[in-house]
Amino acid sequence: MLIKGYWILSLYALLLIGCTSKDIPQEGEIVTWKQNLELIVKAKLGPRREHIPDQFDYEFYKPAREHYLGQFAINYVPEKFPTIMQGEANSLPMPDSNRQLQFDLKLSNLDFQATDGYLPDHDDQVRVRIEGLTMDMRAENLDTHKTFLQRKEFFEKNSKFEKYGLTCYQRLEADYSFNCYGKSKEPGVSGVLLSIQTLESSVALENKIIPIRGDSYQPNKYGGIWIQWEMNLNNWDRWQEIDSAIWRLLGTWNSAPPSQESN
Repeated sequence: MLIKGYWILSLYALLLIGCTSKDIPQEGEIVTWKQNLELIVKAKLGPRREHIPDQFDYEFYKPAREHYLGQFAINYVPEKFPTIMQGEANSLPMPDSNRQLQFDLKLSNLDFQATDGYLPDHDDQVRVRIEGLTMDMRAENLDTHKTFLQRKEFFEKNSKFEKYGLTCYQRLEADYSFNCYGKSKEPGVSGVLLSIQTLESSVALENKIIPIRGDSYQPNKYGGIWIQWEMNLNNWDRWQEIDSAIWRLLGTWNSAPPSQESN
């Protein structure tokens, strides 16, 4: 049994080595990745992230199929490539359901290594993921503001407050958990929904990254996309800057044929 397990692990290691040396996109390469027919990014890849191995690697870790664009400064201005032809757009494969478009933003000039671990790697990192809307979201034509209103039944009454241009409510399950909604500056985008947990609990957490989750549900943008991002609590006040940077980058990277682009 031990010998059999050894050979399986060895074979897996060899497959990863071969994949790493030949098939995995590297920094500086130009890729064309389809999210859907209205969002096809053509971009020069930025710095790669480091993989954090876990017990599910053998089944789920497929680095050659990941659509990770890289880690970029929040004011990064990417090169704009010409739109592609419709035939090429149609022939590009759709992404794996669990390997859709991702990239990271840096809110400072500090250098740190991005990883694919469970939490952000640094106080000044923003991790961004793009997914398609769920079938229920499409059926109900849900956008961010409608989703926020739907969640009001889970908010404490009379807990409303305003902060950093956001409208916030305390959630019922904990006195240190909040949902906030803010309007986006991006034309045609309804806004951002933030899920926030503060340190105002009985547990003191020192030198820990406390993530804020941002969600933007946009049925009428780029064929219907769900933008998810997370950052550290200490950058709460920069939510609108982050939202604007994400939409600016997607607009520059998008090389979908003109007839397919969203307005």
